[in-house]
Amino acid sequence: MKSTHGPRFAELSPDTATSAPPSSDSPATIPRRARTPLRRWLIAALAAVCATAAVLFAVESCGSSSSGGHDPAMTIRVAHGPTATTGGVAVGYAHDRAGAETAAVNTVQALTQAGQGRIPMSAVEHAVIARDPGPGLRRSLGIGADRTPGRDVVNLVPAAVSIVEFSPSAAQVSVWTVAVSRSSISEGDPVSVITAWATHSVSLVWEAGDWKVKELTSQTGPTPEQSVAPGAQSPLSGALESGYYSFYIN
Repeated sequence: MKSTHGPRFAELSPDTATSAPPSSDSPATIPRRARTPLRRWLIAALAAVCATAAVLFAVESCGSSSSGGHDPAMTIRVAHGPTATTGGVAVGYAHDRAGAETAAVNTVQALTQAGQGRIPMSAVEHAVIARDPGPGLRRSLGIGADRTPGRDVVNLVPAAVSIVEFSPSAAQVSVWTVAVSRSSISEGDPVSVITAWATHSVSLVWEAGDWKVKELTSQTGPTPEQSVAPGAQSPLSGALESGYYSFYIN
């Protein structure tokens, strides 16, 4: 299926990441005809895609300096970063737990936008990806490469963030997200609003004076209903971090 407005929502990825069994009210209840390509793209977008709620931080234009490859006229003042953007990607995080959390969330969101062709995947790779990324992250980078933007939009926001491991040189961050899409599943279908929950495991390293993502793996769920009393194996069973760790760039 081709579109004059770029790839349709259901066409954006051929990836088939493993998913957990869905609940009765999950996106899997969509009719089978639409579910397979939709689930395929949602999981890919979530993976290409990494703190408790998404917020819009204040962005202040300040001067016209573009030193260090940062976007001109764009200086950001946020407690734990980012401090600037480069190629439409947020960079410059504090060398602490909150900085690692923020970098993880913002990288998942940047990968999601790149997966829709709204920013170049090469810009994401240059700005926030570590040297020699792991296989899961390399797969995500490949999924989002050379996309062209279409009319359909998928936005991904963090619901909760937790630190699994932390040291001054490396961090493991879990990011629970919800993705929201407004799109036609296929040509001629009515527009639908679809949500999908996923958990992203983001491995970061402190490299070149900033947090860089080394590896990223994702799985669907849990849904809010499944997270009411999470079991010991749930990514939500550990302590959740407080604060705001999302920075949205349009």
